[in-house]
Amino acid sequence: MMFSNLLNITCKFAGDSDLTEQEKKRVFSHGKWLRRFIAGLIFVTALVIVAPAVLNQQSGHAVVNAPVLSVHSPITGTVQDFNVTAGQPVFPDQRLGRVLSLRAREGLENELSSLQQRLHGLQSQQTEWQRLQRIFEQRAKRHADHELARLQEQLAEVDAQAKAQQAQLRQDTDILTRQERLARENFISPVQIDAARNALQASQARVEAIQAREKMLRIEALAVRDQVYLGQGRNDVPYSQQKLEDLRIQLSELRTRLLETQSRIQQIQTQLTNGADSQQAFQEAPIHSPVQGLLWRKFSANGSEVIAGAELAQVIHCRDAFVDVAVSESQLHHMSPGTAVQYRLLGTSDWRQGKVRGTSGSGNNGADLTLAAQLRRERNEGRVLVDIRLEDLPQPEAHLCYAGRVVDVKIPRSWKPQVMFSRVTAMART
Repeated sequence: MMFSNLLNITCKFAGDSDLTEQEKKRVFSHGKWLRRFIAGLIFVTALVIVAPAVLNQQSGHAVVNAPVLSVHSPITGTVQDFNVTAGQPVFPDQRLGRVLSLRAREGLENELSSLQQRLHGLQSQQTEWQRLQRIFEQRAKRHADHELARLQEQLAEVDAQAKAQQAQLRQDTDILTRQERLARENFISPVQIDAARNALQASQARVEAIQAREKMLRIEALAVRDQVYLGQGRNDVPYSQQKLEDLRIQLSELRTRLLETQSRIQQIQTQLTNGADSQQAFQEAPIHSPVQGLLWRKFSANGSEVIAGAELAQVIHCRDAFVDVAVSESQLHHMSPGTAVQYRLLGTSDWRQGKVRGTSGSGNNGADLTLAAQLRRERNEGRVLVDIRLEDLPQPEAHLCYAGRVVDVKIPRSWKPQVMFSRVTAMART
C-alpha cells in the first residue's frame, strides 16, 4: 500500500507542479524509506551469497572414487563361460567363468617325450660311469697289490737281515764273554776286550735299526690295505683311487636324478591314462571374484587367448567408496581426520555429509591404478579423502557406485591472520 501511494503521489507530483509543500515532504519521506529498503535487500542478498563462500571453501575438483581389484587368469588357455557384464553385482568367490587349457595334453606329451629322452641319456651316462668305475677299481687294486707285494718282499728281506744280525749279536756276545775270561787269566790285553765290547754294541744298534725299519714297513702295509699310501713325496691315495671316489659321488647324484625323472614320468603317464575327468580337472581353472562389488571393467571375452597372470577384469569395491577432493595445499593443515564436510553430486541440489579420512600433499601426484577414477589436480593442490555413506545416494548399484561422478564439496575454511599477514609480507618483498 505504501509503494502504491508513493507511486500515485509521484505521478501526481510529476503531472502537477502546483503541489503543496506538505505533499512534497511526504513524497521525499517515502522515497527515503524505499531507498533504505532496497539497500537492506541488497545487503541481505550479498550476505546470503558471499558469507558461505567466505566461511567455506567450495571445491569443484572432486570425484566419487572407490578401490578396484583385478581378476587374473590362473593358467594359460582360452576364456570360456565369462558372461558377467560390466555393472553386474558379484559376490566373494563367485564363479565368473573358467579358463580352459586345450594344449594341456599336448604339453604333457611333449614333457613326457623330453623326460624319456633325458632318462635315456642319464642311463647311458650311468652305464659309462659304471664302466669307468670298474676300470679304476681294477687299477686301484693292481696298484694296491703291487704295493703290498713290494712291502712284503721288503719285510722278508728285513726279517732275514734281522735273523742274521741277531746271530751276529749272539756271536759277539760269546766272544766278549770269552775275552773277559781270558783277560782275568791275563792271557789277553784289556784292549782286545774293548774291541769285543764295541763290536757287540755295534751289533745291537744294527738289530734295533732293522727292527725299526720292520715296524715302519708293517705300518705302510697296514695303510695300503686301508687304501692309504704313506711316504714322503707321495699322495695319500693314487690317481685311480681319487677318480674312483669322484665317480662314486657323481654316480650317487646321477641315481638321484634318475629317480626324480622316473617319478615325474610315472606321474605324467598317470595323468594321461586316468581318464577324461582327471584331464579336464587339470586343464580347467575357474575364475573367481575376489570381493563383493560390481564388475567395473572387462578386458577379455569368451574365446580370448590369455596367459597365466593376465588381467581379465576389474571389480569395484563399493563398500569403500569415498570422495576424492583436490584443494589448495595451504588448506590441508586444518583438515584433520574426522573433519565434517558437505558434498553434492554435480547437477543436484541436495547436500550430504561426509568426514575427512586423510590427506596428502601435492608431492604425491602420481596416478593410482588401484582406484576406479583418477582425480586431476594442479601442481600446488593436495588431496583430501572424504568418507561417505553410499546408502545416502539413490540406487548406487544402478550407477556403478557413482564412481567417477564429479561432485561439489564444501570444506570449512580456516582463517589465520598471522598466515595471511606472512603471505602479504612475502608478496610485498617480492
